[in-house]
Amino acid sequence: MDEILRKNVKCSSRTGFTLVELLVVLGIIGLLVGLISVAVPRAIESGMKAKAKGELTSIVAAVKAYKQEYGRFPGKLSQATLFSSNSSPDTIKTLMKVLSGDSTASLDSQVANPKGVRFFEGAKADGTMDDPWGGQYLVLVDSSETGSLSYTNAGSVVNLRLSVLGVCYGKDGKADTATGSKNDIFSTDLK
Repeated sequence: MDEILRKNVKCSSRTGFTLVELLVVLGIIGLLVGLISVAVPRAIESGMKAKAKGELTSIVAAVKAYKQEYGRFPGKLSQATLFSSNSSPDTIKTLMKVLSGDSTASLDSQVANPKGVRFFEGAKADGTMDDPWGGQYLVLVDSSETGSLSYTNAGSVVNLRLSVLGVCYGKDGKADTATGSKNDIFSTDLK
């Protein structure tokens, strides 16, 4: 019996981890935390860009559906009607109200959606719809139907064979420049 007790005493004196084992575990945990701290913000940013692209695509589809319903684009009949924070602050809100089915909203002093057709969901009741970074979306419409739009991207003018283009200025909230950041998001690939 004494032998059994002595064996148990010898085994129980070696419980716990050595300093080397603890350092290895701490090193692995530190490495994992380092990898996660880089990957998580990138994944969040990618998710925000995907959300913006999806919302832009929906807005463009809604503007095209409006044209199908009423035979014209919403807004003034000019080469490129611009719905953005650069135009009247209420213009983009009014566009979103019109596309959301508000039959009382008017663009160009006429009721823009008299049938109250709901082309788009996602804007708030007051017409606001912010991008994931809190900025306004930009919508270019070829309302005179010339068959193309011009857009300045990263300092150079791009002529596009599109009738509608949605743009989000991205994280910095500013249009791309030739020397600055290039983080604008578009409803379609610009080529």
